[in-house]
Amino acid sequence: MDDPTPSRHPAIAGLGFLLVLSTLVSGWAPDGPWGSESFTRGFFGLAGGIMLYLAWYRHTFGMWGVIPALHMWTQPKSSTRILAALGVTFVFSAQIIGNTLENLPDPMAMIIMLSGLLMLLTSAYAWLVFEGPLGDEEE
Repeated sequence: MDDPTPSRHPAIAGLGFLLVLSTLVSGWAPDGPWGSESFTRGFFGLAGGIMLYLAWYRHTFGMWGVIPALHMWTQPKSSTRILAALGVTFVFSAQIIGNTLENLPDPMAMIIMLSGLLMLLTSAYAWLVFEGPLGDEEE
């Protein structure tokens, strides 16, 4: 899926990375209509995380999208294991972030935990389809 124009996904990834890094610095964000500087930093971090994901999707699959269908995976068995390992890492990271780091926005641990659990759910489904009982016997 070659575009005749250069892709914008590196710029989107760079901006997303800057937004995520901005959550580590306190005192810069306005209180916003919700009256919380921490919530504003978390909002910018969440927007940056979404931008990073969209740029990764475009880089990996060659098109803009959100949900990677299983038929798009080039190495499904190894990708399933990598995704499961990342999910476990995110779950344990959320536990550490939520209990020990004080300078990060409060909901960050919850968002990381949600991302990790979604990764584990996706990897479980992918395993069921590629290696488990939901797999197609003819392929």
